[in-house]
Amino acid sequence: MVGAPAADRGRIVVVAAGFALWQDGRCVAAARFSDIRRLRAVHAASVDPHAVAIHVELGDGSVMELRDQAPGFDLFLDRAATLLKGLEPFASWRDAVHGDDAPAGGLVIFEKPKGW
Repeated sequence: MVGAPAADRGRIVVVAAGFALWQDGRCVAAARFSDIRRLRAVHAASVDPHAVAIHVELGDGSVMELRDQAPGFDLFLDRAATLLKGLEPFASWRDAVHGDDAPAGGLVIFEKPKGW
């Protein structure tokens, strides 16, 4: 007996200047690190009770969701930490997005300063 296929959690591909989200063998979104306006960490309870996702808000107003279970998530955070000055380290916010006291709209872990 074969179970239902698992939902594709995506794959995050990181290159020197940018990153892309691939799902089902296709690139569904891509951006440069310099296009990031804000990173917001959220509890992705619909995926897993302990799951975290990052909403990547871009300068053009679009938003990408990167899930912590997706291959490439750690690489994305490592590269972002070198390019986005002021990005809060993963260990400092991971637990803050869970539980009853978690911010309703997520926790801003990076915001591009005006004029940058």
